[in-house]
Amino acid sequence: MSDEPQKAAEPAVVFPRSFYVANGIELFERWAFYGLYVVLSLHLTSVVGLSDAQAGDVMALYAFFRLGPLIGGIIADRIGFKQALAVSLGIYAVGYAVLGFAHDASMASLSIVLIGLAGALFKPIITGTVVRTSPPGKQTEGFAIFYRTVNAGSVIGKSLTYGIRTLGALSLVVFNAVAASVIGLCLALFVFVEPGAKTPDTKTPDTKTPDTKTPDTKAADAKAADTKAAGAEPAKPSVLTVLKGVWTALRDVRFSGALLILTGFYFMSEQFYQTFPKYITRSVSEHAPLEWVTMLNPLTIALFQGLVTKKTKGLSPLVAMVLASFVGALSMFLMGTLGPVLGARVGPSLGEHGGVALGLGGACVSFAVFAFAEMIFAPRFYDYVARFAPKGQEATFMGLTVLPVALGGMIGGVVSGRLIDRYLPLEGDRDPFTIWSIYAGLGVVSAIVMLAYERMVRRPEPTTGSSST
Repeated sequence: MSDEPQKAAEPAVVFPRSFYVANGIELFERWAFYGLYVVLSLHLTSVVGLSDAQAGDVMALYAFFRLGPLIGGIIADRIGFKQALAVSLGIYAVGYAVLGFAHDASMASLSIVLIGLAGALFKPIITGTVVRTSPPGKQTEGFAIFYRTVNAGSVIGKSLTYGIRTLGALSLVVFNAVAASVIGLCLALFVFVEPGAKTPDTKTPDTKTPDTKTPDTKAADAKAADTKAAGAEPAKPSVLTVLKGVWTALRDVRFSGALLILTGFYFMSEQFYQTFPKYITRSVSEHAPLEWVTMLNPLTIALFQGLVTKKTKGLSPLVAMVLASFVGALSMFLMGTLGPVLGARVGPSLGEHGGVALGLGGACVSFAVFAFAEMIFAPRFYDYVARFAPKGQEATFMGLTVLPVALGGMIGGVVSGRLIDRYLPLEGDRDPFTIWSIYAGLGVVSAIVMLAYERMVRRPEPTTGSSST
């Protein structure tokens, strides 16, 4: 046995109640969102009665509101997190309910506007709460819990949707989202406490060292007291100030051009929600477990993200994103060949359900392959965007990373709606190989344009280190 004294075990990280309540609310919000979004395109056509093109336009409208958090965070800061949570979850519940009773494009669009506005206000609140309530130096652990909660909500929501859709009816799925939103609303109203407010569970027992505040907390308290004594509120940016910053960033032609080109990757990503549900239910099997298939993406990322990051860390951000776009294009191509082509040629020889098995297997492979594309693309995307940000404007430039995500969904909704109407109609001959090949071709073009753009436009200097003008 060693004579060295044993080191005292580090105290366990204790997060306040508001942190866990916020994550609980996040779970129900993601439960509602993913539970509906995975079949939204089907709901719009089969339940609301829209055409494929109209459904695509409604999906595009939702994608527009992904720009909302740029403003939503400012509103939440001004009215308080608790009140903003209650308002957003209330709007969520109303929006989902309106969709449940929608019977035309106008009502469907109104519901999507409400859901989009709710999301724009909701998203900054939870991440802001994680930042505010994580103990000093423990934000990484806080966000790790947050992301696990997001995935848990997705799994629960999609699993319930599959059960409701197969055992009940597709029209009932939306009320699962209403119920989850109402539960989240109750938590926000009756359990959630504004970050920074005193709660019963924050009391500590009397010990020899009752003062448990860290130096950072004491300094923050002292600063807050000085501010309060002076009768002044900490300066908060106005909506106009934020919009001016966004406009200034977008006037950088190199930056805005790069964001536009990167839209191609997110266009492909959106097709797993905009096109896949109709492809799998119309061309493979009406009862295909599409909700379970979509879970392969986060599962693959959870298993292989560390390995992929290690293997690709030596690549430049541009090369990594180009590689990811080619991998994404391969995923699109596999979706259109492994199931439709092989199913038609080999399926009959495998028995009554041979074609269905090949279709589902091809979809699973496609989802897994695209997960690798995301693992390569996502981290380097932020690295690439950061290179454009002038010193002092990093937050504004990084905030605009939502732009290609929104544009990808908007363009994807409009384009996919027309392509589905032509190649995957509800009735008549279908040609899934062509539609997925078109998506694959767009991915290849996006990758090539990335390379061409980098050579045509002067490369921005890295933001780290010294620079000369």
